[in-house]
Amino acid sequence: MPFEAISLPNKPVAIQFGAGNIGRGFIGAVLSQAGFHVVFADVQEKIVNALNEKGHYDVHILNGDTQIERIQPVSAVISTDLKAIEKIAREPLSIITTAVGPNILPRLAKPIAQIIRTRKEEGMGPINIVACENLQNATDKLREAIESELSDEQERLYLQDNIGFAICSVDRIVPPFSSENILDVGVEPFFEWTVDSNSLKKTDPDVVIDGMHATNNLDAYVQRKLFTLNTGHAITAYLGFLDKKDTILDAISDDSIHNVVSKALHESGAALIAKHHSFFSKEQHEDYIKKILKRFSNHNLKDEVSRVGREPLRKLRRGDRLLGPVEMCRERNLEHDTLLLGISAALLFHPTGVHEDEEANELQDRIRREGIEAVVADLTGWEKEDEDLRKVIREYSRMKKD
Repeated sequence: MPFEAISLPNKPVAIQFGAGNIGRGFIGAVLSQAGFHVVFADVQEKIVNALNEKGHYDVHILNGDTQIERIQPVSAVISTDLKAIEKIAREPLSIITTAVGPNILPRLAKPIAQIIRTRKEEGMGPINIVACENLQNATDKLREAIESELSDEQERLYLQDNIGFAICSVDRIVPPFSSENILDVGVEPFFEWTVDSNSLKKTDPDVVIDGMHATNNLDAYVQRKLFTLNTGHAITAYLGFLDKKDTILDAISDDSIHNVVSKALHESGAALIAKHHSFFSKEQHEDYIKKILKRFSNHNLKDEVSRVGREPLRKLRRGDRLLGPVEMCRERNLEHDTLLLGISAALLFHPTGVHEDEEANELQDRIRREGIEAVVADLTGWEKEDEDLRKVIREYSRMKKD
């Protein structure tokens, strides 16, 4: 059923760009439970058509019990169909969210610019845009891309006055899930969605989203999540890959891997506490680390190390989950040798067969062509004489030999 044939109910509307597992299992579900009619925008026709035909899907909470949450009503549109996007822009829309991945995010500028252009022409009021990506300042990057699509000065002024661009931190593990219904998704019980309250506009309709926590110091939450959950997840995956483990559960159940991951998180934690001590104490962060490790040990999550570790070049970007906490430790002269070991393990990640990863192949090709020293120096920005660079290379050589 095409979107044009669907009549939206008399409810506030949210557009969620990205109808994948995170979009459906986390962000879309939270928005629906807050009272929105959620319109998913995606390029996958099969998913879009199924959402429009069924008008609902089920979220399975993976906690060992049979807990299913039905998400309805929902509909969907092809994200490149600007006529359909224009129609949604005229609805009682108050929030646009994304969960498409950092590399795809800039491509959303064109349809979102169309929404802004249409609402300006119609004299409609403010809306908020929240990019829910595993990327620091993702919403700012999306805003830059949208502004480049708006050449008219009046459109830019409308954006400035009426569009809230709110940075956020999102946290929920959504592993691959098998079901007869292609729309159903499985998620862990825990989730956290924290948004910068200073950037939000008052919208009409103004909907209270219970599953979204607003704060005036988002930086602390973003870094805590990125340098704890994402750091730990990545290092578990890379060590698990080297030890021939299939899943995150298999890896973290190995005492030697568990101990390394725990030590790495305490290293990043020391830096986080030093920087954000006014927002969480050592004791509070210790509880957070324990909660993260317990989540990795959830026997109902069968998350493959090949999936969690994919795109190692993105994860090795400066400021991201591997180099970010190391730099924070270096700035404060704090211990970080275990975090360096995680970087070494990432440099050896190279799944094959059905799990083959394009970025992992590119990384290995670069190491073969340029040598490990040149690649590490380029990724980190460190001089070749830097002691941390030498440590990364020593651990890399040791693990490669093993």
